[in-house]
Amino acid sequence: MAWIVIEGPDGVGKTTLISLLRGSLTEKGIKVCVTSEPTNSPLGKLIREWLLKQKIEPPHVYALAFSADRYYHYHNVIKPALSRGEVLLQERYKESTIVYQGAMGLDLEWLELICRYLPDPDLTILLDLEVGKIIQRLKLRGESGDIFEKKDFLHRVRELYLRRAREKGFLVLYAEDLEKLHRQALQYILTLLEEKGLTRRR
Repeated sequence: MAWIVIEGPDGVGKTTLISLLRGSLTEKGIKVCVTSEPTNSPLGKLIREWLLKQKIEPPHVYALAFSADRYYHYHNVIKPALSRGEVLLQERYKESTIVYQGAMGLDLEWLELICRYLPDPDLTILLDLEVGKIIQRLKLRGESGDIFEKKDFLHRVRELYLRRAREKGFLVLYAEDLEKLHRQALQYILTLLEEKGLTRRR
């Protein structure tokens, strides 16, 4: 089993990268499970349909809602997939809550505390891109209305993601060139799988 989480702000290419990685790994005979947060559970749907559409006070509501969805996700999707020996590619995990709600002004120690019973993945890859380019991508997709997609907020998010990456030792990949990003991420993942003896899994 191997668990890889792809982190980063909206617009950096997380979903597209995971799709490409899934295809490349599947071609090599590796069994892959793809998942993301918020989930498709009732909790996840509540987050997407209510919390992300408006600003709610206090911001603790966001942190606790995302974390509740995440605990459900881990025990009902992530843990079973890993138990089956699958390679798990996941879009967003607990760093998203720590960074986004940290950027909203919440205490990082408290945010880490509510995530304390969630294990760490084998590899966290942070996709980085300048905020101006992120906003351009979001506008092209027609997705610039989310409360978490405002320029000043995205600057705080990016800075905190990069700080956390330095502190936690996450892999940071520049996300402007998707083809290059795919090659780099795939190589790191294949190295991880080789270390775990999973490159021949079918």
